[in-house]
Order: sequence, then C-alpha cells, then structure tokens
Amino acid sequence: MKNHLEKVLSEIPQFLQHFSLCLLRPRRFIHAELQQAEQGDWISKGVEFLILSFLIALFISQVLPEAVNPITLPANDAAYTVMATQALFDLFLLFFIAVIAFGCWKIVGVTASFWHFFRLFAYFCGVTLVLLVFADAITNIAMIDPIVAKSWIQLEQSAAELRPLTEQMLCHTDSETGELLATSNEALQQQLQQAQAVYDKATNRPLFLLGNSIQAVVYVVLLVWLSIAWAGYGKALQLSTGKIIQAGILTLVLVFIAYMLLTLVQTGSQMMAIYRACI
Repeated sequence: MKNHLEKVLSEIPQFLQHFSLCLLRPRRFIHAELQQAEQGDWISKGVEFLILSFLIALFISQVLPEAVNPITLPANDAAYTVMATQALFDLFLLFFIAVIAFGCWKIVGVTASFWHFFRLFAYFCGVTLVLLVFADAITNIAMIDPIVAKSWIQLEQSAAELRPLTEQMLCHTDSETGELLATSNEALQQQLQQAQAVYDKATNRPLFLLGNSIQAVVYVVLLVWLSIAWAGYGKALQLSTGKIIQAGILTLVLVFIAYMLLTLVQTGSQMMAIYRACI
C-alpha cells in the first residue's frame, strides 16, 4: 500500500490538471480531447486515470470516511486480494458500460473513434468516483444526533443477527414446491419488525433528514454535470439535441438491462452458496 501511496503522490499534479478541467469546464475539456490525434495508448491512459482515481478516492475515504459504511484499507494479503479483485471487476464493468454507451452513440450516427470516447469516459468516471467520496460522507451529519448513531449501530448488529436466520429459513425451503415453511420464518419476522421500528425512529430525526437532503442536492448537481458532459460530447460531434437525448435514453435502458442481468447472475451464485452450506 505504501508503493500505491507514493505513486498517487507522484501523479497528483497531472491528475489535478485533468480533474479541474474536467470538473469546471467539461465542454471545453471534451472539445480539446476530441481535437487530439488518436494514439495507440489511449485505452491504457484512460485505465491509468481510473486506477489513480480509485486510489485517491480510497485514501480520501480514510480521512473522510462514511460513518455508516466505512472503507478500510486491507490489513493483510487476503484482504488486499479481495479489494484488488473487486476493483478489477469494477474496472471491467466500466469498460463494458463504455462499450454500451458508445454503441448507442453509433446508432444515432456518431463516427468518432471509440478510443477518444473511452478516454473521455474514463476521465469523467474517475472524477465522479472521487466526488462520490465527498458526497457519501455528507450523511455523517446525521451521526451528530446520538439517537441516530446508536440506532444505526443497533441496525448493524441486527443485520449480523438476521443473516444466519435468513440463511436458515432459506435452507428450509421445500425442495418440491419451492415454498418456505411457515414455521421457519417466525423468528425472522419478529426481528425484521424490531429492526424496522429502529430504522423508522432513526430516519425521522431532523439531522438525518438534513444530511440526506444535502446529499440528494449534491447528487442532482453531479447528475446535471454529467448531463452537460454527455450533451457536450454530442454537440462537439455536430449531433442534434434529439439524437443526444435518444442516445442517452437508449444507454440508460441497456445499462439497466445489463445491471439486472448481472444482479440475477450474482444472486444465483449467492443462493447456490447458501444452499450448499445447508446442514
């Protein structure tokens, strides 16, 4: 991890240059990137920026952690392998999303190179990743209220207790009909009702509502910024507003379908692991 920190520090000046231009002048940044001649290492440059953004976001999250979902640095080789594997998986997901998005642009008539698009896609994803660390930390405002903080700790403890009960209930699924046995989920229902009561009490507190409201505003601003960048790419390629919107809607639909498919695949894998562990 020390080597990664040294790499981040050495790349900070160039990173901040791209970060500031991308964030503050997205349309000018897009236009400048599209004017550059295509290079053979553009994919690798985009991936390097994404990896650097991930590391910067990781280190910032240690100084400004999200109270309800803190990210910890790996303490041993096993934890490091898990984090690196997840990061690699996320990187490939972003690449496939970029392919889907570019395919939608091609449908509406874009003739530009994928390498130009992917590099821009990587820059904006990297900036978004870093900004999300700050946006997620806004919910820490709610934890000033001791009722919210202690309620959330209680919910985390309840979640840990509910997991074995849920797995036990699933193990009692009838292998012929696929239905849950009525006697197997009574304790689970009681625990869920208690957890729901604690959650309702915490989420109705003023500071919780304030923190989530501010976070929602930040997310809206971030969405507007990404929309400006999306429209800026289309305008730079002389596309009409209708085609830009068409490409955006088509991308959202296809990404949603891909996300649902991936969720089903992962859920199937998790369910099989639970059933294999049934005694």
